[in-house]
Amino acid sequence: MFHFLFYKPLYNALVYILSILPGGNIAVAVIILTVLVKLILLPLSKKMFLSQVAQKRIQPQLKKIQEEYKGNRQMLGVKMMELYKQNNMNPFSSILLLFIQIPIVFALYFVFSRGGLPGINTADLYSFVQHAPVVNQFLFGVDFIKASAVIGAFAGIFQYIQIRLSLLHMNEVKNVPGQALKPEEMIQKQMSFMMKWFIPVLIFLASLKVSAAVALYWIVSSLFMITQELYFRKKYRAELLK
Repeated sequence: MFHFLFYKPLYNALVYILSILPGGNIAVAVIILTVLVKLILLPLSKKMFLSQVAQKRIQPQLKKIQEEYKGNRQMLGVKMMELYKQNNMNPFSSILLLFIQIPIVFALYFVFSRGGLPGINTADLYSFVQHAPVVNQFLFGVDFIKASAVIGAFAGIFQYIQIRLSLLHMNEVKNVPGQALKPEEMIQKQMSFMMKWFIPVLIFLASLKVSAAVALYWIVSSLFMITQELYFRKKYRAELLK
């Protein structure tokens, strides 16, 4: 299932881009492929952004419901879902976007570790896709078939910036002297910390073991998401100010 839904389409898309790209540069092909993938996911990203904005806006109502029904978890869930529905938001949209990206990253890993690149594995090509006559794996002196600590570092840095921007939609949990955090506030604080630091560090460490092309995907993806975030903020400024 993974092979047919993710690996094969991405592999063929990459080979097709290489076949029409002058010089057949792998790094440039990965950049183009990443932008295409992000454009396909753009409607879902927009929905996630608006959901995060709505989540911040309804936070006071959400806290009120949590206080009122803290002894009845079943009713609490019902009331929370009602609130989400009234505000036309899906609390799981950001998780869905993350889960869609995970198999894409794994597929890219297999494309460069098993796909035969810089050679072409014709057995995995669709009949209408012609393999690239020339494949160039170097750009600015970096071999994008091999792992690169420098490219990995950039991947971690840009991922950190992107996460920091996205977390601005969440109400920051602050420690008040002499006052203990509520369990849900503690969970939110821990999740924010994990997202800000653990994910970028994990991406950097993973980049030391995988092809630099996979790390390049994260760099371009993060840059796209940063640009997208800034654009959405400008476009939906009125929503953010509510």
